[in-house]
Amino acid sequence: MVKKSIIAIALMGMLATVSYGQASGGDQPYQVPGQIKIDGLWPATFTWSYTPIEICRIPIFIKVGMFIEIENCANKKIVLEQVSCSKPGDFPCYSGCVEIKVRANFEAKLSLKLYKIGTIIEGNNWKTYFTADGGVTKPTTYIITGDGNWNTVQVCVEAWAANIYAAGPNTQVQVGEVAVLAIPTAAPNFCDYFNCD
Repeated sequence: MVKKSIIAIALMGMLATVSYGQASGGDQPYQVPGQIKIDGLWPATFTWSYTPIEICRIPIFIKVGMFIEIENCANKKIVLEQVSCSKPGDFPCYSGCVEIKVRANFEAKLSLKLYKIGTIIEGNNWKTYFTADGGVTKPTTYIITGDGNWNTVQVCVEAWAANIYAAGPNTQVQVGEVAVLAIPTAAPNFCDYFNCD
C-alpha cells in the first residue's frame, strides 16, 4: 500500500508544473507594455527548464504596392487567319484573337500597342482591340477590376492588304507583337511624387 502511494505521488509530481516565481503583468492592469517583472525566481517546470513568458507582441505589416498580372503571358500567341474583307481593295484580309486573364489589386485601364516585324504587314494596314462579346464591340481600352479576381477578355488583331507573297505557303511567320499596357484608373496624387509638407 505504501509503495503504491509513493508511485502515485511521484507520477503526480512529474505531471505537475512547478512555478518558482510569479510573473507580474499578463492580463493584469498594472502591466507596462514591453516590460515584465518577476517576483522571486523565473517560472520553471518540473523538468528544470524555464517557462517562456511573453513580453510583448509586435505587429507585422507588409508594404504591398500595386500588382497586376496576365496569366501565362509567355505562352500566348495570336495566329492570323484569312477572312473575308469588308472592302474589295483590302484583299487579302486576316484576323485572329487570343484570350487573356488579367488580375490586379487596383482598378486599371488596359490598352494595346502594335509592333511590326518584317514586311508582310505594310504601313498601318492593321489594328488591335479588345473584345468580351465575340467581336460585337471592339474597344481599344478595357477596364479590369481591382479586387484581385481574374478578368477574362480577348485581344484581337486584324490586318489587310497583307504582302503574303513574302512568305512560303503553309508556314507561320511572325509579323509583329501586340503589347498590353496598363495604367491606374484613379488620378495620380501629386503628393505621392513630391513632398507636400
